[in-house]
Amino acid sequence: MKISAQSAMYAKHAQLMDEQKRNYFDCPNQDVLSLIPMNVERVLEIGCGAGATLRAFKEDCTVKGRTCEVVGIDIEAGAVAQGRQYLDAMYLMNIEEDELTNYPHGYFDLIIMNFVLEHVVNPWATLRKWLQLLRVGGYAIIGVPNIANFRFLRRLLLNDEFTYEPEGILDWTHLRYFTESSLKKLLLDTGLSISLCQGLPKEGQFGRGKKGYLVRLFPSLKRFGFYAYVVLAQKETDISDLDDYIPFEKTYTL
Repeated sequence: MKISAQSAMYAKHAQLMDEQKRNYFDCPNQDVLSLIPMNVERVLEIGCGAGATLRAFKEDCTVKGRTCEVVGIDIEAGAVAQGRQYLDAMYLMNIEEDELTNYPHGYFDLIIMNFVLEHVVNPWATLRKWLQLLRVGGYAIIGVPNIANFRFLRRLLLNDEFTYEPEGILDWTHLRYFTESSLKKLLLDTGLSISLCQGLPKEGQFGRGKKGYLVRLFPSLKRFGFYAYVVLAQKETDISDLDDYIPFEKTYTL
């Protein structure tokens, strides 16, 4: 893979996280692990960092006497070097520009793309492209930040502030933004059926004060307390018209 401005940015991002002792590239994601169905064996994680989640899944399978194959992809060279020590295969790739040709279409039982789609220029085409490697009936676990989080909206509406940060919803590497409804539409339009959509943190961020009271009165407000959503979905059909799909309808804000 050629070294691009994008891959250089992720290398800098990894350096910043390391300096803050916040190396989430090597932390297993328990929210993802809890959603993995029991009947999967071949797992591909796109944007896996150093592969900690896949490593944890593989270790759990070993303890239970189950066979599995775990394959990871990431854009950051340091993370890929670490992942190659533990995974069955690990690839350094730009998922929008590169293709994984080592496996036939429909090879994997599960594809994980957790906090990935917000980083790409065209998440609609990117998701469709990689879902070709997932078998019909297989599963996808997709996670994205929630731009409707009340902390972001408060800063935007009250302070006119849209400032990128080292991490979080306005992570400086984020290019696209999603709410619960727009994420669900993206997944449904790619031939996936949604089994579970889970807001994170699971209890929301409103606490027990006045905000918590309002949420109990108006449960629909709970969506503003989640900083992210993670979805378990199942592939119902193959959709390959990557170039023809348009992610919007004939309605305009302005």
